[in-house]
Amino acid sequence: MATYQNNPDPKFTPAPKSQKNRTPLLAGIIAVLLIALAVLGISFMNRGTENAQLSTELVEMEQFKAQAEKQYYESLAELEEMRGSNQELNALIDQQKEELRLQNEKITSLTRDSRNLAAARRELADLKSKTTGYLAELEELRQKNAQLTEDRDRIANERDLLSNDLQVSQQTNQQLNTERAVLVSEREQLANRNSELSRKVNVASVIKTNNITAEGQKQRNSGRWVGRTNAKNVERIYVCFNSLDNAVAAAGEETFQMRIINPNGETMSIESAGSGVLTTDQGEQVPYTKSVPFNFQGDAANHCAEWNVPGQEYMEGTYTVELYNKGFLVGTTELELK
Repeated sequence: MATYQNNPDPKFTPAPKSQKNRTPLLAGIIAVLLIALAVLGISFMNRGTENAQLSTELVEMEQFKAQAEKQYYESLAELEEMRGSNQELNALIDQQKEELRLQNEKITSLTRDSRNLAAARRELADLKSKTTGYLAELEELRQKNAQLTEDRDRIANERDLLSNDLQVSQQTNQQLNTERAVLVSEREQLANRNSELSRKVNVASVIKTNNITAEGQKQRNSGRWVGRTNAKNVERIYVCFNSLDNAVAAAGEETFQMRIINPNGETMSIESAGSGVLTTDQGEQVPYTKSVPFNFQGDAANHCAEWNVPGQEYMEGTYTVELYNKGFLVGTTELELK
């Protein structure tokens, strides 16, 4: 068997294939991978932070739920401790418990989202505040009820005592009524005597008058007043009189009321000119023309007063002049104008 040996010609060498430079491509791929890794790392870190924060919020929310539930049932228990036999108080407790239940439902609704934790805390604080207010209100009502019960028992005891003493009281009252009737009768008699004495003293203190004169007058150009009997020429009525002495009347300011009645029976009265109304000793309301005040010192004195109203017209006939003191008619006179 023949063997052939392939011996290449040492003078012949195959040319090597050309190879491109791959370094820039590899560098780009590595850079992209590094950037992607950096982005993923940052994203992972952020997600980790968010997860940590979310985990913290969830823990806080769970703790808050437990706290809120504990507070709610403690509040209910405290309200129940105030329950007793008073129906009004118990009805108020039921109403307050219902309000707390609604408040608790609101808190429970808020705790479904950790973002509502702050709002839920405020609602819980409000629940605590309401509970405190409810307890204070219930305590006040309980104290009032206790006081009412005490007062009721005290009144019942007093009523029993009064009932036991009723017969004695009736006898005593009968005796007192008899004595009171006697005292009332004596007091009425004394009051009548005092009234009569006072009336007599009042009558005795009335200052009487005499020498009453009344004259129609006209003023001359000189200013002097002269008497006139013709009604058309009269400008004023001038009245003079004496007040008599009186030892009973107290010294000091006194007043006469002068009443001028025209021929038609009408009192000449103008409020702006000093007229008014007096009450007589008989209790009648009588208009008067003018007041005549004076300082009484116990002795007799002379007085004059005028009725002088600008534009006053006087009719013909008889005018009556009356003088009053302390409601008593103390003098009268007449004036005739033609």
